[in-house]
Amino acid sequence: MGFFDTLNQARTQVYVISFVCFLCPGMFNALNSLPTSGPSAQEVKDKQNAALYLCFAIMGLLAGGLNNILGPRILAAIGGTGYAIYAAAQYNVFKAQNGDGNAPIPDSANTFSIFSGAYIGLCAGMLWAAQGQICLTYPTESQKGTFFATFWVIFNLGAVLGNTIGTALSWGAGPGGYAMNDAMYLIFIVLMACGSIVAMLIQPPGTIIREDQTQVETPPTNVLREFVEILKLFGNPAMLTILIPCMSSNWFYTYQFGPFGDYFSGRTSGLKAIFYWLAQAAGAWVLGNMFLDNTKYPRTTRAWTGVYLMAGTTLAFFAGGAAFEYRASSSDFSKIDAGDNFGAFFGPFLLYICYGLYDAFFQVFTNYLIGAISNDSETLSRYAGFYKGTQSAAGGLSWALNGFVFTADKGNKLTSRAQFWIMVTPCLVSVIFFALYTKLFVKDTTDESGNTELGSSSKFVSAH
Repeated sequence: MGFFDTLNQARTQVYVISFVCFLCPGMFNALNSLPTSGPSAQEVKDKQNAALYLCFAIMGLLAGGLNNILGPRILAAIGGTGYAIYAAAQYNVFKAQNGDGNAPIPDSANTFSIFSGAYIGLCAGMLWAAQGQICLTYPTESQKGTFFATFWVIFNLGAVLGNTIGTALSWGAGPGGYAMNDAMYLIFIVLMACGSIVAMLIQPPGTIIREDQTQVETPPTNVLREFVEILKLFGNPAMLTILIPCMSSNWFYTYQFGPFGDYFSGRTSGLKAIFYWLAQAAGAWVLGNMFLDNTKYPRTTRAWTGVYLMAGTTLAFFAGGAAFEYRASSSDFSKIDAGDNFGAFFGPFLLYICYGLYDAFFQVFTNYLIGAISNDSETLSRYAGFYKGTQSAAGGLSWALNGFVFTADKGNKLTSRAQFWIMVTPCLVSVIFFALYTKLFVKDTTDESGNTELGSSSKFVSAH
């Protein structure tokens, strides 16, 4: 049986959406994790990403209902179009500066960057809504961690590939070499543009067969019903309980891809980013496949193991991060280059790998908890939209603070140390809400007759 003969199978559809995200947000992550050519380009990028995430927040909340109406193929195909435009805007800034990181950036390039950020935000909201429905709805109850981990591995290999190409092209330029050039930008643009083409392989949800031979059900719906159901999410106890973890799950990118990256030379940033995204892939597979879907143990036991893992890694990884930050922000610290001094690079390199593992653990566990309370296609599509919408609202706020509020031009730019603690605090608080959510909502089997409202006996029960 060939690949095209299996397109209506659940696992194949996960592979398809994974490859779409490999080409689009995967390459976006590679591009976004590389340092800019200078401070002015970084401020433009901060504004671009602020527009991205704020528009993503709006579309993310609406796209779950839109996905129930139009289907994941249309949303993913349209959603894929924004990524190449985003890369083209960054290329435009690169050309406007003509290799001089200190050169001023024309207003036209600045405006196009902000527009591209807003447009990709709308597109990303649609793409991730399609992804959420496929990865949360198509697996059986015992496969939800594995399916999401499979997606996360393939998706992050896009960032690995992008950073590998960029590092290979820039390494020979020495410590001062910039990871991006004309050829690299064009490679990103072409690969991202292919994502929408691959999205046409996505099949209607009602035709999909799960591995237990059950069919995905897609009841008829309409705009008014979806709008009302989306509003109800803000009164849903389960969604309100996991709101802080949802909002925290992209909050730390501003520090990790900004001030932390500034401690490294251009080519070294590309090198460490390769292993950051590899760590994401490995971490997702270990947690999702080996632990969260290990049916030797009840689901509640697995969920509590995830809570303990998140608590332990939050304390351990960020303790290491604090130690590095206090050393690196001293006046005698110089940029780290792996080629010139590998000994000085190795410790921060391991720390960045830990940051990649932590991001994977956080994303996989949050998605696992959301998927644990329902098997219903429509409901999980809305839950996925809520997750991505609130995640992006917080992410947009973090980029906006750096791009519009605390800037060098205003003389109040945040120090790297301040940004580190701003990153850490929501993660610490999220551990409490992970535990609360697991206690209140996660059951050993999903109760198809229940919901996430307070029952007459004043106990929380799981949804659908």
